Amino acid sequence: MSNISQRLKIVPVRATEHLTFNLYNFSFFKKSERGKAMLFFGNSAQLTLLICVPYVLGCELAFFRENRYFVKLRKHVVGVFVLREEPEALYVGSLGVAPEYRKHGIGTFILSYCTRVAKRLGKKWLKLTVLKTNIPARQLYERFGFLEKEERKWSFVMRKSINANELR
Repeated sequence: MSNISQRLKIVPVRATEHLTFNLYNFSFFKKSERGKAMLFFGNSAQLTLLICVPYVLGCELAFFRENRYFVKLRKHVVGVFVLREEPEALYVGSLGVAPEYRKHGIGTFILSYCTRVAKRLGKKWLKLTVLKTNIPARQLYERFGFLEKEERKWSFVMRKSINANELR
C-alpha cells in the first residue's frame, strides 16, 4: 500500500448519500482503537443495534449544514470527515478511517487537504475534537502540529495554526 495517498480522492457527499455517510461514520467510530470507543456504550451486538439508529439520526442533525466528505480509494470509502466554517477557524469533525486502512497516511492526507481549504478560506486555525482514549488519533494530530486548546470530560479540543507561508 505504498504511495496510497496518490490514489486517494476526496469526494463531497451528495444529499442522497447522507445516510451512507452516517453509517460509515458509525462503523469507523465503533471500530476505533480496537473497539475502545464503544466502551461508552458496551460491546453487545444488541446494544450496538440500539445505539446505531440514534447515532445515525443524531449525526444527521449535527451535520445538517456541514460539508461531508468521503475519502475514496478506487471505489471504496476508506475515510470520512466533516468540515464546518467558524469565524476564524475551519473545524474538522468526525474524521474516521476504515480500520484496515489505518497507518497508511490517510489521516495525514485528510488533514493536509483540510489545511489547504483553511488557507484558501483565510482561516487562522484548523480545529478538531478527539476522545481522550483515542491515543493513535491524538498522536497523529500532535505530529501534524495540533496542540490541546481545551480539555473536556471525555475529549480534547485541539487546534493548529494555519501559516499562510507553509504548504503541506
